[in-house]
Amino acid sequence: MLGARVKPRLQALTELANVVQGRLPIDELLECVVQHTAEVMQVEHASVRLLDPSRRYLVAARRTGTLMAGQAVEFKRGEGLLGWIVEHGEGLCIVDPASDPRYVSRPGTPRLESFAGTPLFAASRAFGVLSAISEKRRMDEEDLMYMQLIAAICGPQLEIARLSHLTQVDPLTGSLNRRGFDRVYPDEIADGETPTMADPLTVIEVDIDHFKRVNDAHGHAVGDEVLRQVVRILGRAIRAGDEVVRLGGEEFLLVLPDVRLDRALAVAERARHEVEQSEIRVGGESIRVTISLGVAERQLGERRDELVARADEALYAAKAAGRNRVVAARS
Repeated sequence: MLGARVKPRLQALTELANVVQGRLPIDELLECVVQHTAEVMQVEHASVRLLDPSRRYLVAARRTGTLMAGQAVEFKRGEGLLGWIVEHGEGLCIVDPASDPRYVSRPGTPRLESFAGTPLFAASRAFGVLSAISEKRRMDEEDLMYMQLIAAICGPQLEIARLSHLTQVDPLTGSLNRRGFDRVYPDEIADGETPTMADPLTVIEVDIDHFKRVNDAHGHAVGDEVLRQVVRILGRAIRAGDEVVRLGGEEFLLVLPDVRLDRALAVAERARHEVEQSEIRVGGESIRVTISLGVAERQLGERRDELVARADEALYAAKAAGRNRVVAARS
């Protein structure tokens, strides 16, 4: 007979194997993977981190539990236990991970009893890391074998979903591109239809002030890093489920469903302040930039592109008024 721990693990693995064959969208697939991983590993927290389009950073794609909730935690390739796993293509199972010299702490992380992680592969190339951590239980090599089995089951499907998603993502910043914007927020209001005001949608158009000067003074490589850093700040200013869209060049759009204008203005002001206060270091250089923002809430019967056009008008009003400010669109 199967042991008390083995049977539920095998049942969870079987269910996971069946579910991932359904070609789910990346968000649904990630949620399924982390939930089943936590169940199989019998731990409080499981996560999937994927390499960004530059393959330089591991970005948190999905997590269970409350650990580090709401924080956009990244690891450079080779940094910490997670970065080591994706760099070397090998799994790790460690008791008292904080004592390991490769461990890198992040603010808010409690002391962990054990850690297990394994790379996610597609065609022999690591594209992410599946990990589990416990504050109570000591995982062992048998646990790592289960995790490697999960990765083998899910890896190919995750890569298919990831690549499909990447066609909708700006490769430099990781934000949605216009194709992704059209998929997530289509201009779906047909002639004669009107959205209800019970379902508000507010957008914030963002432009980096005098960005051409950054490229001219420091070069395009530095300019690219400024774009990436600004997008990370914008991402921290919004909620999970909101989106950052790169419209082109140094212009971006924050899409905030179920948010009214007054709250969106507070989000925009917070983002503006954070960018202004941030020192962007690239190599030996230190750069400061500011942003201008235009905010518009969808009106009754307004199409998506009409909403974005009003945010664009508000943005240019902010720039005309001296930049580094937030302006609300006219009703």
